[in-house]
Amino acid sequence: MTTLVHYENKKEKTTQERRKQIFDTAIHLFIKKGVVNTSMREIAEAVGITTGGLYHFVKSKDEIIRMVTENSMYMHESVKNLRKNLGDVSPTEAFRACVKCWLTIQENGIEQTAFLDREKVHMEPDVQESVSETVRDLIHFFEDLLNDGIEAEEFEVDDVTLVAFNTYMLRSLFATRQWFLKDLYPAEEYATQQTNAILRQILVDRSKI
Repeated sequence: MTTLVHYENKKEKTTQERRKQIFDTAIHLFIKKGVVNTSMREIAEAVGITTGGLYHFVKSKDEIIRMVTENSMYMHESVKNLRKNLGDVSPTEAFRACVKCWLTIQENGIEQTAFLDREKVHMEPDVQESVSETVRDLIHFFEDLLNDGIEAEEFEVDDVTLVAFNTYMLRSLFATRQWFLKDLYPAEEYATQQTNAILRQILVDRSKI
């Protein structure tokens, strides 16, 4: 029985690893060639499996795109959960931590972020709406963080929505311009410097930077 459970767990892990390999490879090809110009056969060849083997793990390009969307939603929720886990901290510290978390893109997340930014037009209508709703939701989250700081008299912001929107877009900026930016800043440093730049614009007491 133990051997059977171990086998099933190993099989599940292997399936997850293969799906991740397909996912990462497909996103790379989508960014390079575009969704329309990338075939399932090309994805299979790049992964190193047959086209039939590919269909065993994913049914279509649309399924892969949905996987990207789910990953995106997970990242958005991670930022919100971070705020909950921080507990009773100042608005400045909450804003700093959440923005830095949002802007720190792991290596395997750069192409996913760039893909969502460039290829939304090729998504199914319901997926497009899910992405749009997720974006709006996180921008509202940053607005709430800013408003908390204003109420605590820690922030001075002329246009809360614009600052929240610009904060959101800084992640896409790094992903779509990483060919230039990552030569100047590693992802962690980019996140730190951009977070500090925003704080310099909005903090009443800049010594808290």
